[in-house]
Amino acid sequence: MRRRTAQEPVEIDVLQKKKEELAQFVDRYNNAVSMVTGTVSSLESLNESIEAKIKEIDEYQAELTRTKDGLGETRSKNEKIIKNFKALIEA
Repeated sequence: MRRRTAQEPVEIDVLQKKKEELAQFVDRYNNAVSMVTGTVSSLESLNESIEAKIKEIDEYQAELTRTKDGLGETRSKNEKIIKNFKALIEA
């Protein structure tokens, strides 16, 4: 029985050491998951900002297209008027 008593503290020490190692592994795991989760969250936020900028550009391009079309229509009308005035002057 003495022999068992002498071994028990050694077994308890080994068990305690393994529990501490497990706790360290769990901490490292939690830190890694936290880092990955933070990175994913940061990238999602970045993508939302990029999407907002793309939308701004799309709206700006649409407004430029409307302005360009309006200018083209006005130019066409002016060309018709110029042609008509030239025809009046030549007549």
